Amino acid sequence: MFNNFKNRFISAIAPDLPPLPSSESDYQRGGLRLGQPKPDKFAYARPPFLQLLTSDELRASADHNVRPIIVPRDINLLPWATGYAECVNSGKSEWNEDQGAFCRQVLSDPEHVHPDLPYTYFGVFDGHAGYGAALAASHQFHHILHETLVDCIELLLPREADNESKTPMNPTFPHPIYFQRRVSKDEIIIGALETAFIHMDALIEQDRNRYREAGGCTACVALFIDGKMYVANAGDSRAVLCQRRALPKQAEPQSSVIEPADVLESTLSYPTPFSADHTPETERERLLNVARLKPVLIGNEYVAMEYAKRPHIKDMGQRILCRQGTMKGWTYKTLTRQDLRMPVVNGEGKRSRLLGTLGVTRGFGDHDLLAINTGMRIKPFLTPHPDVRLRDLSQVVCIPDEHNEDGDYGILVMATDGLWDVSENEAVARTVFQTLAKYPTEKHRYTMVAQELVARARGKINESGHWRLADSKAAATVDDISVIVIPVYQYYKEHIEWTHNYKHELEQRRRRAAESNSMVAQEAVNVLNGVTAEEAHVVEEQPQQQQVVQVQVEQQPKSAAATEQEPEDTLVVELNDETSYSARLETVGESMQQVQLDDSVPL
Repeated sequence: MFNNFKNRFISAIAPDLPPLPSSESDYQRGGLRLGQPKPDKFAYARPPFLQLLTSDELRASADHNVRPIIVPRDINLLPWATGYAECVNSGKSEWNEDQGAFCRQVLSDPEHVHPDLPYTYFGVFDGHAGYGAALAASHQFHHILHETLVDCIELLLPREADNESKTPMNPTFPHPIYFQRRVSKDEIIIGALETAFIHMDALIEQDRNRYREAGGCTACVALFIDGKMYVANAGDSRAVLCQRRALPKQAEPQSSVIEPADVLESTLSYPTPFSADHTPETERERLLNVARLKPVLIGNEYVAMEYAKRPHIKDMGQRILCRQGTMKGWTYKTLTRQDLRMPVVNGEGKRSRLLGTLGVTRGFGDHDLLAINTGMRIKPFLTPHPDVRLRDLSQVVCIPDEHNEDGDYGILVMATDGLWDVSENEAVARTVFQTLAKYPTEKHRYTMVAQELVARARGKINESGHWRLADSKAAATVDDISVIVIPVYQYYKEHIEWTHNYKHELEQRRRRAAESNSMVAQEAVNVLNGVTAEEAHVVEEQPQQQQVVQVQVEQQPKSAAATEQEPEDTLVVELNDETSYSARLETVGESMQQVQLDDSVPL
């Protein structure tokens, strides 16, 4: 009752603020009647690290007239002092349909043989036709990604050196028993990202029967693991790595001069795209090919052709330039009535539309989305498969004396299309380093960069109530804006520290293993010595047995009588066990010398 009164009071004093959407808990308590729409899987909220804890703060963040720029209250919640800022649209949708997320996790060896491998993930999700898909992705995608990484954990965990010379193992993992080709660790991680995107889309499809239709969303994800940066994108959100060349000593700007610094920054900063926009125009070839191979998807409503100009009924029977499917060039055809149907892809640039309805071709959700006027299903043309790009940070050349770590390793700017619709990549890179120069040592410098980017894209409202860019009179974006600014060098510095700790732990493990082996060997020697001493003791207790060596001495033949009278001469030498073999031979030799015979006596 108090909540109802509170909502009415807020509506009375601020009628432009939208009421909070109903949550699943309301449905479970019976707040929704039978036949009403299904509940949301997740209650609407902004990213947790913004700490908008009350409903009043949530409503204030969705004020379309003010469009406040929201930044985290505690910048320590995000790793490496990463910057984040957002603002709501100017009335395009009731709520901010963008979502941001991050997660820090560790891959642990279940057998505790290899050390743990930490990783960090960031994501921005731009929702359309509702906020449900973006909200579900922000809550669930990192769990799915972790599961896909755990599935191949034996190939991802660090390995020890393969020999005593401490030569690192080959980065590829040949398994002749299981595989028929060499599979690298990079391919394993890229496969885990691609699989996570597919599973996330399948999960949203499964939830259609229990929860309200979630709409759809784009997804742009950055994964930092094992000293590398992986960026996966599906949709028209974008990731750009902003870099800067080292400032030459003779051209270092003075602090009192501002204009030369701006000119210098514009010449030294440059962007490197780490994603590609997936729109009907950029994927025209794939979409036309799908329609050509499966004509049942377009029925009699669309045509899988692209024309040099829009055909009209007055052009019937005339020749027109066109192409279809995977064609790169153009050809002529005679215009027929079938060519007057709406093309599968129409429009150009940001105004291009799939089946005249949707402006993106990859992402999550949109399972129940139907084309305008025709009711044809759009999902068969869409795919959650991302475009993945990587950068090995260990290959970056950075000279410490230049103090250009942010410029060499780069600042990764991930943002929804609300930023990129009105901002070029070069302008964003220039704004990044200009803002960093204003805050050279402050910890919140990356948050200030994100705030500045959002402010420039949002622009200012004029007397007519229209939002215009501050540096020109062009229209500002009317869409939601979400920006994440990631200092890549801060991650790499953390990775170097982890590598040092890992090597130290590995050396300790080898030392303990060597000590353990030494102890085992010593125990074996002690056991062997004990057995030998015991055998010697037993030998001493046994009575000494005399060995008899008989040496027969042959003499020259004598007469038969003499032979019968004299017995055969035999030399008997007694030896005990304590006499060595050589001593025995010497004893036998001395005994033989004592035999006095007239003739030589062969043994």
